[in-house]
Amino acid sequence: MTHYSNIPLVRIIIPVLTGIILFTRIEYNFSLSLILLVISIFLLASVFIEWRLQQNFSFRFAFGLNIMLFMVLAGYLLAQGRYEKNHSDHFSNFNYENSLLRIRLIEPVSEKTNTYQIVGRTTHILSGDSMFKVKGKLIAYLEKDSISASIKYGDIIFIENNFQEVSPPQNPNAFNFKNFLANQNIFHQVYRRSGQWYQGDGNEGNIIVSFAHQMRQKALETLEANNIKGREFSVASALLLGYRDYLDEDLQREFAGAGAMHILCVSGLHVGIIFLVLNILLSFLKKFPRGRVIKTMVIILLIWFYAAITGFSPSVMRASTMFSFVAVGQSFSRSTNIYNTLAASALFLVILDPFIINRIGFQLSYIAVISIVWLQPMFYKLLYFKNPVLNYSWGIITVSLAAQLGTGPLALYYFNQFPNYFLLTNLAVIPLTGLIIKTGIFFFIVSPINFLSQIAGMVLSFIVLILHNIVRIIEGLPGSVSLNIFITFHETLFIFGLIVVAGMFWVSARKSYAFAMLLAGLLLSVSLSMRHIQNDRQQRLVVYQVPNGTAIDFFNGKSCYFMACETTLSNPRNLTFHVNENRLKMGTAGKVQGIINPEDEKYITNGIYKRGPFIYFAGQTIRIIKPESVPDYSEITEGINYLIISRNPRISIEKLNDLYPESSIIIDSSNSFRNSQRWVEECKNLGIDCWPVREKGAFELAIR
Repeated sequence: MTHYSNIPLVRIIIPVLTGIILFTRIEYNFSLSLILLVISIFLLASVFIEWRLQQNFSFRFAFGLNIMLFMVLAGYLLAQGRYEKNHSDHFSNFNYENSLLRIRLIEPVSEKTNTYQIVGRTTHILSGDSMFKVKGKLIAYLEKDSISASIKYGDIIFIENNFQEVSPPQNPNAFNFKNFLANQNIFHQVYRRSGQWYQGDGNEGNIIVSFAHQMRQKALETLEANNIKGREFSVASALLLGYRDYLDEDLQREFAGAGAMHILCVSGLHVGIIFLVLNILLSFLKKFPRGRVIKTMVIILLIWFYAAITGFSPSVMRASTMFSFVAVGQSFSRSTNIYNTLAASALFLVILDPFIINRIGFQLSYIAVISIVWLQPMFYKLLYFKNPVLNYSWGIITVSLAAQLGTGPLALYYFNQFPNYFLLTNLAVIPLTGLIIKTGIFFFIVSPINFLSQIAGMVLSFIVLILHNIVRIIEGLPGSVSLNIFITFHETLFIFGLIVVAGMFWVSARKSYAFAMLLAGLLLSVSLSMRHIQNDRQQRLVVYQVPNGTAIDFFNGKSCYFMACETTLSNPRNLTFHVNENRLKMGTAGKVQGIINPEDEKYITNGIYKRGPFIYFAGQTIRIIKPESVPDYSEITEGINYLIISRNPRISIEKLNDLYPESSIIIDSSNSFRNSQRWVEECKNLGIDCWPVREKGAFELAIR
């Protein structure tokens, strides 16, 4: 087992990452004077520690502690310096009237259903006759037309200097798109119709990156022109080139359910296969003078050439960087520590972009490789097979098991599902993926020769078809995937801790490791039990923000009752995106006990009583106001806690307040923006407690 003192780069990367994480959590900006003061304190502490070490060598722990804290500060300041929003020259600090933003596209255009999405970097602001430099990235959605369809990476566009901050999630526990973009230094977005933006002259894209995108487009066209059609083309373009725009929802569901989604994201597996193939093919170079150096340079060059063919996607860039460092490490005549090599590549990537640590791909890539390097040899030694086929299969099983143990907790935390047949899947998928990559390389090499490319294309298409059918069969098996699994962040850490100390106990059966295992298991059990008890006792009302619809959940323990309009019920994607994530956290995902029809006169169930437009739940009385159920003065008005206005009824807030003077008003998202604004203004003037769901997001009432 590698001793901590033998991996100095790991000892550096851990406090640096800690500093970056601290900044992302608190986002406090140190002033220059404070930075200088803190650095001075570290220097004085170093002098004092050096003086004490001369008198008492047992004080040496303080030297390491001081260095570690300084590296935490370095990581914090690195993140602070790269957080563009707080820079004085960020474009959001210059909101001049009648000015234009000059934007350079820094990514290929992405086609959406009704718009083209672009990611651009602002370079200048044009105000009157003046023009000055600014910085900052922006995401823009352009209405589809012939002009927006023609723009590409590196082009210049001009838009009005009028933008919005990216909104936080509008529903509880929904995907946080705001944080996702913030980790890429994007904080603002705009939507522009045709004629509200202008295309500039010339192209200012990086020549190498532009060439890479052209190569990938040419590779896609070559695939399509050589007998690779339909779903085989979709899978081949994703697997070989990392281009996933052709993957439909059914394909993604099949691969995710079988535990093979990782092969559709060109990353460590693909680059690792290419690295191993090149390592074997170029091994003869070691016989020549400086052969190791030449071999390393050729491998790195070819790896990055492949990265260029894939369009320099972020996942390939990470994997290429990682294996470039591995290649450099292998070039030394003396052995190098793989953990140091991985730490060096991670440190290099973090220096370039400190916020890369928040990206799922970065986390999964490094955890998978570390798990394989650490755990796979231990698993592999458990059994030995003389038969080469069985031995090869056992190697794949141990690699899959090690990678899944490492990435499993993180996958559960982010994706809330677990592929139960991952070992069976990888046993078939990994060899086929290697074969597809090797065949794909041969295909692209012979593509200029028509008859050879046609034959290679048919072979490639056939192998991809076999792969797809195997994945589809495994995904269709009973219990292929466990869905709706929810764990919190700290539970994820407890599971990781349990795996790590279990591995350490396996290597060295110390009592301290056994105690740590028991502690991690106890903390995990306590957390799960407390959450179970909390969910079992909960009573909560949630009025969701769904597009132009009504969606209301009544949580009573682990039972969930749902009330929705036809617009919402007829769109399952809306439920998946806006509602299901919250049910997952509440412990009721897949356990909706009943759907309450708003039109039913009477509905009685566990703790919920409905009669006409009135609902009684957990001591609260709710009145639903719709066009067909506008209240009149003959109603009993006492004891109504909440009024939910739905589907644009013709009402006066003043008259409503006369009828229900003690009620709070909830305006759900089925109402028009105009009516919501008008009612909010009336409530404000009358001093009525009001919650417009369309504007403020979901309304939550935690009764218990």
